[in-house]
Amino acid sequence: MFINFIPTSIYSPEHCLRTTVQLAIQLGIPFSQLVFEVVETESVDDIEHLKKILTFYRERGLHYALDDVGVGFSTIEVLEQLMPNYMKLDMKFVQGVSGDLTKQAAAKKFLSSALQVGAIPLAEGIEEREDFEWLKEVGYELFQGYLFGKPTPIPTDLAK
Repeated sequence: MFINFIPTSIYSPEHCLRTTVQLAIQLGIPFSQLVFEVVETESVDDIEHLKKILTFYRERGLHYALDDVGVGFSTIEVLEQLMPNYMKLDMKFVQGVSGDLTKQAAAKKFLSSALQVGAIPLAEGIEEREDFEWLKEVGYELFQGYLFGKPTPIPTDLAK
């Protein structure tokens, strides 16, 4: 389960996301199945503080992903500093990659960096089979996108 969070909203890792962790325990979901996505919609001025937060969660068996890699503040340098469990390549580099040499070069560069830090490479925004096949062939391991299914509401009997 991937759960988004904005890193600049976290001050104390001991208290952050307490409700989520408590719910996981209540539902019997192992922490290893939770992946917190670092959504970098704004600049992180204190990367060391963020690294401490992520280390705190990693030491407790929680995983984290760096989202939207390649755009905004999710750069290769941030990927190398945070060393996430998962690297999510932004759809900007995914959509149309099978026929675009520039996107192919970027996708390979991000893949190489992800593998160097031990992150599982994930491509998001897959809409065309050709893009999926190309990314799979070069080494991406996980995929998200409308090609596989569109979001659907949770049935009301499960939402309770």
